[in-house]
Amino acid sequence: MVELSAGQAEFEVVHETARPFRVMAGPADIVDVGTKFDVRLTGASTVVTVVEGRVSVGRAAANAGGSGPLRGGSGPQAVLLGANQQLTVSGSAWPTSPTTVDAERATSWLQRRIAFENEPLEQVAEEFNRYSSRRIEIVTPALRTLEITGSFSTDDPAPFIAFLGTLDGVRVEVTPTRILVLQR
Repeated sequence: MVELSAGQAEFEVVHETARPFRVMAGPADIVDVGTKFDVRLTGASTVVTVVEGRVSVGRAAANAGGSGPLRGGSGPQAVLLGANQQLTVSGSAWPTSPTTVDAERATSWLQRRIAFENEPLEQVAEEFNRYSSRRIEIVTPALRTLEITGSFSTDDPAPFIAFLGTLDGVRVEVTPTRILVLQR
């Protein structure tokens, strides 16, 4: 068993019925059914993306003995995910079915890239801020919902900053410690 306490990890596992591979991540208990999958823990939610094969995602419950999480016996049934499917689990709501995604795009971080399709600038900035010490700050609140589509390097935010500067009504100021995004 692996417990993911923060961040994101990819797993490629050969299925062994006698010894199931299990990942505990926040509110989710993920059991391998012979696959390659990605788990991202963000705050109180867990996002599971299947690249190949299948996984079963059930609700995690705190172990009464205090030695760690165990699979919850009560609550909703586990959800089975196949390739190119994703499930977001939070402590407050249990999803009933996975969504279809481009698993290659969802796991592009493994190639040191991040990809977006009609994502709000606020989320795009948060994602870039995971990889850089110079934070992107959206100064003008109206720009937070500006939709961004593209694929960018996590190692060099300069092309993304240049892209932002080409958008109508957007101005970017780069300082030694911050990247400020403002309305023009």
